[in-house]
Amino acid sequence: MPPDAPQPAGRRGSSEFRIGFLVHDVSRLRQILFDQAMRPHGVTRAQWWLLAQLSRSGEGGMAQAELARLLGLGKVATGSMIDRLEAAGLVRREADALDRRVNRILVTAEGRAIQERLVEVGRQLNGQVMEGLSPKELATADRVLTALKRNLRRALREEEPG
Repeated sequence: MPPDAPQPAGRRGSSEFRIGFLVHDVSRLRQILFDQAMRPHGVTRAQWWLLAQLSRSGEGGMAQAELARLLGLGKVATGSMIDRLEAAGLVRREADALDRRVNRILVTAEGRAIQERLVEVGRQLNGQVMEGLSPKELATADRVLTALKRNLRRALREEEPG
């Protein structure tokens, strides 16, 4: 739509619509860059995300069902990803001490070593992505994106059937 064209009713300005496209495009492009950087390490972005979640769980690992919930994946998809990571020696399954029906997923020593390498790769990527931005600009971006995330979470909670 040309800049001088009449605006649709209720539209306050292009930025309210543009932000969604920008957030999506930035995320998509960062994912592509991340995938390219992870490929030499034999880890996909989804596998890296699983390993990152496990790294936050401490030495006791995490129940497979909880991991699926955090990843926003089904139990079968999560199980398949764990199978591949287990075959690569990066994680192991262990029966829960209190409930033998529950599988806990733990990162192996080899998995921790690759996590350390991937964290460094992530830092390098972040440096590329944030190149030329001042600390003030980064703080503003952080504040704005955090507010958007909070608003989205609030909207999602409001839509849940109560």
